[in-house]
Formats: sequence, structure tokens, C-alpha cells
Amino acid sequence: MKISLNWLSDYVDVSMPAGELSERLMHAGFCIEEIAETADDIVLDVEVTSNRPDLLGHIGMAREIAAATGAAFKAPVLPALPTSGKAADLATVEVPAPDLCPRYTARVIRGVKIGPSPDWLVRRLEAVGLRSVNNVVDVTNYVLMEYSQPLHSFDYDKLAGHKIIVRRASAGETMTAIDGTVCRLDESMLVIADAKRPVAIAGIMGGLDSEVSAGTVNILLESAQFDPLATRKASRKLALISPSNYRFERGIDPVGVEQASLRACQLILELAGGQLAEGVIDVWAKPFEPPVVSLRPQRTNKLLGIEVPTDRQVEILTRLGLSPKLKDGQIVCAIPPHRADLTREIDLIEEVARLHGYDKIPVGGKVTHAVQPEGRQQRLRREACQILAACGFDEAVTFTFIDQVEAKLFQYGKEQTVCVDPINRRTNNTIRPTLMPSLMKVCKTNQDMGTDDLSVFEIASVIYREIGKQGELNEHLELGLATTGELRYLRGTIETLIERLGLAGRIAFEPAGELNVGGFAARINVDGRLLGAMGLANEDVLEYYGLKKPIALAEIYFDRLLELARPERKYQPIPVFPPIKRDLSFIVDDSAAWSKLAGAVESVRQDIRESCQFVTIYRGKPIPEGKKSVTIRLTYRSSEGTLRSEQVDEAVQAVVSAVKAGLGAELRV
Repeated sequence: MKISLNWLSDYVDVSMPAGELSERLMHAGFCIEEIAETADDIVLDVEVTSNRPDLLGHIGMAREIAAATGAAFKAPVLPALPTSGKAADLATVEVPAPDLCPRYTARVIRGVKIGPSPDWLVRRLEAVGLRSVNNVVDVTNYVLMEYSQPLHSFDYDKLAGHKIIVRRASAGETMTAIDGTVCRLDESMLVIADAKRPVAIAGIMGGLDSEVSAGTVNILLESAQFDPLATRKASRKLALISPSNYRFERGIDPVGVEQASLRACQLILELAGGQLAEGVIDVWAKPFEPPVVSLRPQRTNKLLGIEVPTDRQVEILTRLGLSPKLKDGQIVCAIPPHRADLTREIDLIEEVARLHGYDKIPVGGKVTHAVQPEGRQQRLRREACQILAACGFDEAVTFTFIDQVEAKLFQYGKEQTVCVDPINRRTNNTIRPTLMPSLMKVCKTNQDMGTDDLSVFEIASVIYREIGKQGELNEHLELGLATTGELRYLRGTIETLIERLGLAGRIAFEPAGELNVGGFAARINVDGRLLGAMGLANEDVLEYYGLKKPIALAEIYFDRLLELARPERKYQPIPVFPPIKRDLSFIVDDSAAWSKLAGAVESVRQDIRESCQFVTIYRGKPIPEGKKSVTIRLTYRSSEGTLRSEQVDEAVQAVVSAVKAGLGAELRV
């Protein structure tokens, strides 16, 4: 917010050097971004937090400076203005949407003369970054930067029926804004309409057809209060940003609506002439009643850790215009309409702290912090991330919310998912029940950036409802993996992770048809306990995300993985004697799973057998149709000496016999 010291001096004494004033404001909690000096003015660029919309005008900043320095605050004097005719006879106002427009006021000024603004007004507007348009429009902008109250002036003669209707837009309505933007409206937007059409988008921008121009003679002056959330949503939908919506989105003073309107009328009559109609058309859903907030002085001292006398606390709150009164040991304050941010005792304590001086709160000599050793879960999670990184996977951190249709792609229906405000939030309104949609978006983003080879993982919580358990919420930690590599590369990564984390038991990948991964899938089991699922994303998933390459996916119950992990390893010496490896090719039924073949090998207990590994699969001549050739590699080694060929031959023959008996296999020569 740019503040002109020349302008500010109308309301408070700012004769002190700009640097000193800047220091005072910073001690009161406001950061000064820049101090710019011009030929005849000094402009401060003050960072204003979103909870202090009253400081988006010179009067609000003047109040703050007066409170911080003890100087007197001088509000603009609004004298009685000459009138002719009655406003109620010249125009009507209807507000069928009071929830989005709590207050709307209108005044009528006839016989104005549109022309250039005087130099003093132009200089003040330019000092705060606004350009001059004409005397009437400049007045509304001046009051905007004075009171932080947006105003709008309509060409009265261009309003059909001389009527204002503050209503929700109808679907399909359009309006051309002052900046030339053609706005397509919908029912979520609030518009200012005349008897025929929208003439302004409430709180954002006026329409081109009713703007004040060189030929304007009569004007209708709007000063209103609009719902912050509705204003923000409409502004983002229409991609229209203005100083008005910036203030309405943060909230404005409902009482100041009337004061700003009178101030604008005073300046218009002074600069553009004309006759003001008597009275104001004021539609106010619920007049303002000052909320009351109490403060316990001893609570202030306890929280701040210093002794601030009660009289000093009362003095500070008085300077802020809170009308404090001592009652039963408490300070009772009536909150003015421009300080809607003060709702609790702690808010008042903060006001006392910043104006008494944060620098008066002592800093302790030391901070005690108990150092805790890394917990088991944190240690295993870190180790899992290192293992996956070593396997070529990059960690992703993605958004928690997805669209409902994405959950459905991975077989989670509405009865399972948890939605957040689906009416006002039409996209990204579902808490993800699986990490798969998030990882698919990561793949799409990388694809669009030209990265075709990608392997990513994420560890995060997922939430869904348990079917058959009265909608009970289930939350667990999930490990999601996605890769453009082959499915066996993903499987190898999972096997490596399980092995390195020391899970005891046999790993099994069992075909399981359609699972949560949106395509061909296999269940991942360790000694019969389900650990997760893996597979290839199906065509529907690839098409939805616009992916061109196949994606292999896996989701693993990470909390179960941590539960089963036994990372402590037993020492065993490095092998001294060489291994003997034998490759065997078995002809088996095409439907035979690797787990069956591996199980048949493992059924033969052999102390010298070190491992059994899959090598390859072959289909085609001379293998009969309906059959396949599966090649495995057996590794034998002894810790006592070098193995003899006849020893290994005997062990291999036992394996061959077991596979033939278990699968009806035939050894391929």
C-alpha cells in the first residue's frame, strides 16, 4: 500500500523525518518496503497484512500512526451539503441477495460537468500509482485511497428504469467491463443490474455501457459492502483484478460505507458541480452492533512475560479507538467497525504488545530444547528413501486433493471417498484414497517437459471410507511408485526394498486381476500377508492423463512394511569358495505362474543352494502352442570347500524331479 505523506498530513501530524516514521511503523508491526522521494512528496510503500484492510486507505494508516505516536487524529469534516429533490423519488434499489450484499447505498447527483481534475488531485492519485480519468471518476478513486472504501459512479441516464438490482447473475448472461473484457457470468457471481441487464460485477468492475463519460450529466453513486469470498471467486473466474476487489476480498467497514459516500458527494459537488438529491437509498440487511471483547490485564502480563501496568494497557486501547472501560478487574472494549480483526482476548493482547513495544519484551539467555533420538519409523522411512533412490527412483511431494473422477479411475467410488465442499470447490475436492492419481500427474508433467524416462515414488497418508463399516474412515501410510520402465524393473525395485529392510519370509507376486492400480495387477505378499499391489496402468488411465508411454505402478502399505521390517542384519563372512551356476529351461503350461515354479524349487531343501533366479521366458518354435519355456539359474556354493561337479549334478537332478512332479514340466535340452 503506497502512502503519500502530503496526503497523510491532512489527518495526522507526520512532521517527523520519514525514516523515523518508518521506524515507528516497523516497531508497530508494519514492514516498510520502500521510501520513495519525489520533487514535492515522500511515498511509503507499506506491507499490509490481509487481516488489516482498514490500512488500505490513508485514514486507516493515519489512525495507526496516531496510536503509535500519540499524535491527534483528524478525520475529514463532512459538512451538510445543499440538496435538491429526493433520492428515493429518482431511483430505486433492490437487494434480493442480502447474503452477498449486506449493505448497498445509492445517491443521485444531477447536473454535473465532466472535465479534468485539478492538479492537487492528479498529483495525489499519481503518487499512489493511479492515473487521472476525469473529475468524477478521480473522486471515487480518491475516496477509495482515503477511506479504503471502493465506490462506483454510474451514468444515471443509462440505467434502465433508473433502477438498481443487486442479484446473482443468470447463467449465460454476459457483460462488457470498463476495460473491454467480455465477461461470461454464472449463478455464483453477484452483479449490479438495472431493469434490463447487468451494469457492473459487484465489487470488481463496472460495465462499459453505463460508465461515466464526457457526455454524462447525472450520476448515481454506489457505496456498498459485498461478501469477500463471493467477490474473490468471481474475480478469479473472470480474471478481473482491480483495487476495488482487492479491498472487498479482505472486508470493509460497514459503517464507513455511508461516510465514504458523503465524502465523495462533497468532492464531486466541489469539483464537478451539480445538485445532490436529498437523502440516501440505504438497503442494510443488519445494522452494525459493536462487538464487545474483554481483556484480563494479568493475562497480558503472563503471556508477554513483562509487567504492563493496567493504566498503560487502557491508554493503548484508547488510542486505538476501542473505548476501553474497567469492569470487575477486566478491560472491556467496544470494537469499532473498521477493526473486524479483533475478536478475542488474545487479539487485544497483541495490540497492547505491539504498541507498548516488542523491543521491551526481554530475550532469554538460552533456549532449552530436549534432543530426541531418531525414532524407528523415521529411521526406516529414511532408509527406504535411500534404497529407492539407489534403485533410480526420485521422491515426489504432491497435493493431497484430487478430483472425484480420478478416484473412480482407480476403483474408489463416492461411498468410499471423502469430499470437501463439493459445491463451492468443484475441482480437487476429494482427499486422495491412493497416491496413484498424484503420481500419474507427475508423469504427465514430466512428459510435457520432455522427460520420457521417469521413475518416482512418494510416501504419504491416504484416507478412504471402509465399506461395510458404517463409513468408518481409514487412514494409512502408503508408498506409491510409478515408472516408465518395464514391469519387471518395478518388481525388482520392490524386491530390493523388501530384502534390504529385512522382511522375513517369502515374497510372492500373485496375479489378482483388476486392483486399485487401474490395470493389470498382482498382489504383493510376504509369507501370506498382503503388502500391496502392482501392475500396468490401463488404457482408460493413460488416456485420462494424456500419457503416451505405458506406466508401471505400485501401491504398498508402508506402515505394514515398517511393521514387518527387521533392518538389523546378522554378520556372515564373505564367501571364500567359488559358486557353480546352472541354467535350466523348463517347458510348462503358458498359464503356469513363476511363483509355482519357484515354489517347486524351494520345496527341495538344499543347504548348498544359494539362490534361484528367473532368467527369461520364450514362446515360439519349437515350443508347442499353449506352452512356454522358462529359464532359471541355480547357484550353488559351499562354505567348507569347492564343490565338485557330481555334487551339483545330484542337487540339480533333485530340483528337476521336483519341478516335473509339481508342474508336469519337461526339461528343455
